[in-house]
Amino acid sequence: MKHLHMLMAVFTFAIFIFQAMPIMMGKSGRLSRNMMIASHLIYTLLVVSGAMVLLPVIKLVGIPHWIIAKIILLVVAVSATIKATRPTVTKNQARAGVFIAMIAYLGILSLVFIKPMNLF
Repeated sequence: MKHLHMLMAVFTFAIFIFQAMPIMMGKSGRLSRNMMIASHLIYTLLVVSGAMVLLPVIKLVGIPHWIIAKIILLVVAVSATIKATRPTVTKNQARAGVFIAMIAYLGILSLVFIKPMNLF
C-alpha cells in the first residue's frame, strides 16, 4: 500500500503541474472532462491508500500530529486548485490559487521528509 500511496502522490503533483501550467501562462484553466475524472480518481486513491497506510500506525502510536497537518494541507491544496480552475475566476485569482496550492504541496513534501517527532 505504501508504494501505491507514493505513486498516487506523484500523480497528484503531476496533475497539479498539468493544471497549473496554462494558468501560469495566462490561459484559461478550464479542464477537460477526462482530466476532471482522472483527478477525482487519483485524489480518491491517494486518500484511500493513505488511510490504509495509516491504520497500522494508529494501532501502535495513535495519530501523529504531522499526519493531521498533511491532511489539512491536502484539503487546502485541493480547494485552492479547484478555485484556480473555475471558469469564473480572474487571472489573478487563478494565479493566487495556484500559488497557495503550491505552498501547500511544498508543506506536505517537507512533512514527508522531516516527519517531526511527537513531543507530548
